[in-house]
Amino acid sequence: MSVSKRDARLVGALFIVASVTAIVGGSMAALPLEDADYLLSIAGQDTQVISGVLLLVVQTVAVVGIAVMLYPVLSRQHSGMALGYVAARTIEGVMVLVGALSVLALLSLSRDQAEAAGAVPLGDALAAAYDWSYLLGPMLFFSLSALILYPMLLRARLVPAWLSVWGLAGGLLLLGRTIAEMYGADLSGVAQGLLAAPIGINEMVLAVWLIVKGFTVTSGEAAPAAVRP
Repeated sequence: MSVSKRDARLVGALFIVASVTAIVGGSMAALPLEDADYLLSIAGQDTQVISGVLLLVVQTVAVVGIAVMLYPVLSRQHSGMALGYVAARTIEGVMVLVGALSVLALLSLSRDQAEAAGAVPLGDALAAAYDWSYLLGPMLFFSLSALILYPMLLRARLVPAWLSVWGLAGGLLLLGRTIAEMYGADLSGVAQGLLAAPIGINEMVLAVWLIVKGFTVTSGEAAPAAVRP
């Protein structure tokens, strides 16, 4: 069975949606947390925060949609690894929602109880929950999903080999950064960007490739079965 070019285009579009909503939504939702007095100031930025959270919900739908759309393609190579990819991206999406809920809880706390006793420790706990959900979801499980996806794409030659190798290398770099940060490494902004950029750019190139070219299929896959009279 050949891979539908329409499905490949949809997957490519979902990659773009997931990346854009992650960057824009994450920035809008988390930017107030960088303020030293975020517990008092976040309530004044409720429109921005809620808009960011809604974009994170869209990101979750896009991430899970990518996995669901790719499963029939990847399962022809290895059903277990294909399920692993779906599981990794689903957990990623769940962690994004956990982070979004943490920010909404902070917003409610800021509106109603910012000056109440115990508000600061609770706010710090919610902010930490957001930080850890980000490390676990869009960082750890996303990089793990890349380490599942790209070897399968390379083995099946569904996209050019250079694109698969690039994605695999980018996933390894992001995984290394994630583990370092989980253990408390204080990486500079430049270092963080250099370690995240390869996989981020790769996903956009992959998305454009799928939209324009689709998946590569062999002549045997593309040829329809002969019809006997």
